[in-house]
Amino acid sequence: MLLQFSSCSQKLPEEITGDTPVQEIIELGDMSFSKGYYNRAGEYYLEVSQFHPYSALESKALFKAVDAFYRARKYEKTRLAANKFLLNYSNTKEAEQVFYTKAWSYCKEILNVDRDQSAAKNCITNLKRFVSLYPSSKNKQNAKMQITSAQEFLVGQELTIAKYYLERKNPSAAIRRLKDIQKTLKSSKFLPETAYRLVEAYLMMGLMDDALSELKRMKKEFPDSSWTLEGSKLISKFRPNKIAG
Repeated sequence: MLLQFSSCSQKLPEEITGDTPVQEIIELGDMSFSKGYYNRAGEYYLEVSQFHPYSALESKALFKAVDAFYRARKYEKTRLAANKFLLNYSNTKEAEQVFYTKAWSYCKEILNVDRDQSAAKNCITNLKRFVSLYPSSKNKQNAKMQITSAQEFLVGQELTIAKYYLERKNPSAAIRRLKDIQKTLKSSKFLPETAYRLVEAYLMMGLMDDALSELKRMKKEFPDSSWTLEGSKLISKFRPNKIAG
């Protein structure tokens, strides 16, 4: 019996076949999970779905796979397992946690992507869907906070692109980006700088009236912001006697 157990414990995920009992596969996954080999554990759990898709333990295995891959930071695999689970077990009590973990798998990828907004957009979309599906969830508040954080990330990227256009002396392209930011969000830590960059872009194009109008709005909406003070200084360099009150 000891030799048989030793042989079983050495079996790799790719060595699993249709003849391997479901419980044995899960135990192999649990053994890897307990040792911190989360990716391997997830691979074991997925084999249950591969070879025993209609077994009573498939939902349990997929649920474990989602958790294991997430802990391993294998976010594409996390979503693969989550989608398999949600396809057939969306009405179970575990579905809420699976959906939440799937959404967070996108959020975790945001800072790992250079100038790619897809992770942040998917994070926002999935968390909004989560809040809609589970309005009474204990994770609702955390989801909303992360949505705000992801939105700020997108705004920050848009602002960075707008500043790039300004540096390249392309104010019209910058203005389009900056106005889109203002139309999209009612509140953001980036809005004062967005307004300042609009003033800068208008002045580059010789649109003094637009620049003055934007500064007037800044003084009303962001009276204590350092960007409003900088906007006043910038306009004063062009027309000292035309600063809006």
